[in-house]
Amino acid sequence: MIYKSIRWRIQVWHTLLLICLVTGMLGAFYGYERGERFRAIDDQLQALLTPLLPRIMPPSRPDSDGERPPPPGPDQGPEGGPERGPERGPDRRPARGQDQVNQTGFVEFEKGTFYYAAWTPRHDLISQSSAAAAVPMPSRSESAKEQFFRNRGESRELVSFGPKGDCVVVGTSIVQAAAELQRLAWKLVGVGLGLNLFGLAGGWWVAGHALRPIGEISETARQIAGGNRAKRIDIHETESELGQLAEVLNRTFDQQDNAFEHQVRFTADASHELRTPVSVILTQVQLALARERDPQEYRETLQICQRAAERMRVLINSLLELARVDSGEFQLTLEECDLGALASESLELIAPLAREKGTVLRSSIQPVRTKADSARIGQVVVNLLYNAIQHNTREVEVCLSVQSRGNQAVVRVTDNGAGIPAEALPHVFDRFYRADKSRGGTKNGSGLGLAISQAIVQAHGGTIRVESRPGLGAAFTVSLPLAV
Repeated sequence: MIYKSIRWRIQVWHTLLLICLVTGMLGAFYGYERGERFRAIDDQLQALLTPLLPRIMPPSRPDSDGERPPPPGPDQGPEGGPERGPERGPDRRPARGQDQVNQTGFVEFEKGTFYYAAWTPRHDLISQSSAAAAVPMPSRSESAKEQFFRNRGESRELVSFGPKGDCVVVGTSIVQAAAELQRLAWKLVGVGLGLNLFGLAGGWWVAGHALRPIGEISETARQIAGGNRAKRIDIHETESELGQLAEVLNRTFDQQDNAFEHQVRFTADASHELRTPVSVILTQVQLALARERDPQEYRETLQICQRAAERMRVLINSLLELARVDSGEFQLTLEECDLGALASESLELIAPLAREKGTVLRSSIQPVRTKADSARIGQVVVNLLYNAIQHNTREVEVCLSVQSRGNQAVVRVTDNGAGIPAEALPHVFDRFYRADKSRGGTKNGSGLGLAISQAIVQAHGGTIRVESRPGLGAAFTVSLPLAV
């Protein structure tokens, strides 16, 4: 479904966010522009009202009965005294600034750009301009303020009430301003649509570009699942999260490929190891059944089959043990024990083989306490001693040492035999790997002893490593945590 697509979810979210942002910004700009235009109109109305009031509204307002005093004479002011009128200069002419204000305001009224109307408290019309013929007197209930602005139809008006109820209205048409604001609104709508479309197109491209590696990862995974194990993800954005994911997946694919190759090689080696004793058994049985033989020949045949079967038993047990390690079923019985005592017991077990091979055993063992599975650790020490004896020529010295270093218990098995070639060192712990040719020993053994030993040591939280130089012998070092 399209709504389940990550790209569409990102796009919908960005679309809603962009629309809200653009609409809010352009709406705020339109509101600011509209307010500025109306403020400019209001300032003009206020500027016209100020000089208009003294001319159309005498200082003496109507009395309580609403009657106006007689009109002033030509040289008298509104109250019958000398005309105060506008301030005059030395030449008896009105002051220039005031005269300009008055004249400019009335020119605007005469042109019809602005209009005014004035009423008495009894709603009697005092005066009005030619463009104010249809202006009704405002109601005092419209606002509690003495001066306020209002919109009436297509006009903007400034209403001013006097202390006694008389009223003056100054107004102008806002048709042109409304038309300009409408044009501005349409322009902003166009700009908003353009920005949204550009943002949507850019967001769609960015989302597609950002999510494209996911498609490449999926395609690579499908090809690997289809059998192309050499295929890897093309990493070209290693700094991004998806690039880092691609690196992790490539490493995972490498590990799986190595594990698969290791499993194939392991299966082939195991099959080869099992095929040899089975072939021996079958061959001996066929020879025994081919004709009648004396009891001694039958006895020899059975002894050969027994040795082959014993080799198979050892190999199968080793394979089962490694299978438990791989499946996570490798169980340890941890208890505090003396590693030195375990090493001494291992020396006693391996002593008959050493005498048979003419190997000299030496030891330097200290009592060291550690928490381990004594049977498993004993198995590791025996394996290391067995390899040092079995895979070397006769009359080799093998030394076993146990000591503590810092917080580690260290078991070290060294010999002065032929050593291990440098190219073989990285593989000595591989399953079924043998370096017999370089060490001059026999080909007996399954090649699983060191692999099992490494698994046991790692299960204890320790390490095992090998050091060797051709002609100078080899040294295997096992490090285990000391008992707390």
